[in-house]
Amino acid sequence: MTSTVGWNAAVPPNGFVNRPRQTAASNDNPDGLATPDLYAGVETTPEHRNLAAGDPTCVGWERRRDDPGVTALRETLRLNNGIPELEMCTPDQVERAAGLFHRDGFVVVTDALDARRLANLKRATERVVDEILAADPDASAGGGAGGLPHRYSFGSSSASRHRLHEPEWVDVIDLATTTPILTAIFGSADYIVGGGGGDLALPGAIEYQGLHSDNIWVEPHDPVGNLSVRQMPVPVVTINFPMIDLTWENGPIRQIPGTQRSLDPIPTLADEPDWMKWSTLCPTPAGSAVIRDNRCWHSGTPNLSDDVRSMPNIEYFAPWFRSEGVNRCLPYDLWTTLSEHGKRVSRYVAGHDGETIIGAGYTSPRAKDRDAFVEAQCAELGAEVAAEWWARR
Repeated sequence: MTSTVGWNAAVPPNGFVNRPRQTAASNDNPDGLATPDLYAGVETTPEHRNLAAGDPTCVGWERRRDDPGVTALRETLRLNNGIPELEMCTPDQVERAAGLFHRDGFVVVTDALDARRLANLKRATERVVDEILAADPDASAGGGAGGLPHRYSFGSSSASRHRLHEPEWVDVIDLATTTPILTAIFGSADYIVGGGGGDLALPGAIEYQGLHSDNIWVEPHDPVGNLSVRQMPVPVVTINFPMIDLTWENGPIRQIPGTQRSLDPIPTLADEPDWMKWSTLCPTPAGSAVIRDNRCWHSGTPNLSDDVRSMPNIEYFAPWFRSEGVNRCLPYDLWTTLSEHGKRVSRYVAGHDGETIIGAGYTSPRAKDRDAFVEAQCAELGAEVAAEWWARR
């Protein structure tokens, strides 16, 4: 992996000098994947386009360790960051973990990855970071929630939109440490895999992401207005695996307990109270599983350390839930390496025997480059394959 990354003072806060300020009353995003592209040129995951205005608190700062704003923020985080007395579970505490998840909208389970899996997945994430930085050396393009610089999405940076063509991601789909907890959360073993990706924050990611939900759905059509996704059982569970210990300094994920069913508007960065900024999952050991209800308010936080903070993930859908974000992104030969349970829950993302997973193996934070690669690959594979691909994309 690249030895020195991040802390690029030439990249202004929020990435674009002329980014508009956030003027919305909240960070709610009922359109999900259909969110309009309001900020042309901002690389972001589609469902988070509404966050692209950035973080107004660091306007005027420089992306330097010794910038006065950064120095003051570091001291504030040192004194305040972290959920007080955060309760964590071990993999054998299945019912307790499920109970905390349903209460808070998330739960941390330690020792989810053994040493082999953690080392393999960490090497894989480092390889992807190198590929991203080869395409974006100054880390200015961004590509995660809200498109902030020095932050990327492992999933959206892949031309296939997922990372399930990587064996290290596939290896954590069905774990003895997490599968029983998922089964308890969903009340069934018939959940399905929706994809795999995750996110990373480079050193010098000085901005907060706005609080948001990962709503890869549009609110259901209810003519009488009695029902929303937040009034349903959990539709989507994401498991993130921290590759390094999460600390007060290196950009730990923040979660706002109990908000998975909240009907209140999600506040903007300008309106949220300080305690929400400090509601982070630290300290959390590397190799833990951060199991999240996608509806629960959360976001990335500043990485003021010298370490890359990576959290690859796998997404799981409730037995009753589907999303247009699902596509065949898992090569058949990797699918066959899974357990019988793993094969079953991954059946909707698995390719057919001999099928080319379009986009797999090409990484760039820029959508135009990914689209160009896919178009060229489709041209080689023929019109019938291309038409089928674009129809389900």
